[in-house]
Amino acid sequence: MGEYYLAIDLGASGGRHILASVDRGKLVLEEVHRFAHVPQKQGDSLIWDDEEMFRQIVEGIRKCGQMGRIPCSMGIDTWGVDYALVDKRGEVIKPVHSYRDTRTEAFMDTALPFE
Repeated sequence: MGEYYLAIDLGASGGRHILASVDRGKLVLEEVHRFAHVPQKQGDSLIWDDEEMFRQIVEGIRKCGQMGRIPCSMGIDTWGVDYALVDKRGEVIKPVHSYRDTRTEAFMDTALPFE
C-alpha cells in the first residue's frame, strides 16, 4: 500500500480514528482507535474534558505510528456546535461547556425567534 490518510471523527459521545489508503484501486478503511467522551456534570453545567479528548486524539495518532502506517494527511471532523475559547497565550479558557448544557436555554427565544 502507498500513502495513508487519517480521519478523526469527534461525535457527540465518542471519537474514532479511521485510516484510509488505496490498494489496487480500491479504498481501504480501517478503524485504528475508538474512545468515549461524554460531558461531565460540574455543578449545574455539562463540561467537556478537553484535555482527555486531546490525549485520545494523540493516542490514535500514536497507534498509527505503532502500526507503521504514518499518515501523510489528517483531518478532524466535529459535530460543529461545541467550541472552546482561547486566550492571548493560546491557552484554552476553562471550563469548556457542552452544547447540551442548559445555560443557554434562556436565550433561545432571542436567538431563534421563529414560530
